[in-house]
Formats: sequence, structure tokens, C-alpha cells
Amino acid sequence: MRNISFSFLVMIFLLSGCSSSNPTEERSKSMLYDFYEPYRFPFEVNEVRTEIAIDNPDVLQQYIFHYKNKQTTQELRYILSKVIDEPEKISSQGKQPFELENGKQAYYEEDETSQSIWWEGEKGFLARFVYYINGNLNQLNNYKLDESDLIDLANQVQ
Repeated sequence: MRNISFSFLVMIFLLSGCSSSNPTEERSKSMLYDFYEPYRFPFEVNEVRTEIAIDNPDVLQQYIFHYKNKQTTQELRYILSKVIDEPEKISSQGKQPFELENGKQAYYEEDETSQSIWWEGEKGFLARFVYYINGNLNQLNNYKLDESDLIDLANQVQ
């Protein structure tokens, strides 16, 4: 009986040692980052706002900077998103590659209602500028930007 009790105590001791968590291994839940914002825009900006998406900060952190012209309805979104523990990768399929001034690879994409440029930013963030008019409801037509305008925006925030 005494051997069984001793064995039981040893087993509990070993199991408790295996299941304890080390507080230094816990992941940081900080959402404090410094981001550069563009200072030169391809259209007049007269409304600026920022939002932080915090649906689940342990899974996805997303920061969105909005730059808008209220009269022309031109809008540019600077979006920085980070999937925690699983960095997002850019799909280059259907996108035109460009090299930014800092040597990073960026990808340009456009359709009838929007234009965008994507690149892998610092600290695991996927960065992109998305440009559109009227809430992305209308075709760009005469409001279409030159590719160089989006490349310039990306270079400003590096």
C-alpha cells in the first residue's frame, strides 16, 4: 500500500511539473506600433480618419488610415494587417511586380473600380494602399491614378 501511495505522489509531481506554464513564453498582446503615414497625395485630401480593427487581437490586428476628398469622393485606404502567429503572404498572381526604394517587392493590381499596391511591411504586417471613388461603387474612369502615384505612396511610408 505504501508503494502505491509513493508511486501516486511521484506521478502527480511529474504531471504537475509538465503542465505548468512558463510566463515568459506567453505572447505579447501589445497593439502599440509606430507607422509612417504618407505626406504627399495624388489628390487633395480634406478628410482623414483612422480605425483599429480589434475583433480578436490575439488572431488579427488591423490598422486602417482613410484619406478622402469629400467633393470628388476619391478615397485612399492605407491598410496594415497582421495575422498573429501566421504572417500573411501576398499572392502575386494577377499583380504587376515593382521594387520599392528600400528594395522590397511590391505588387500593383487594378480593376474597373479600384487600384491597389501590396507589400510585406515591417514586424509581420501586410501593407497595402487601396484607391477608389464613391465608396468603391463607381468605375474610376477619369479619376484613375498613375501606377507611379501608388508606388510613391508606398515609398513614403517605408
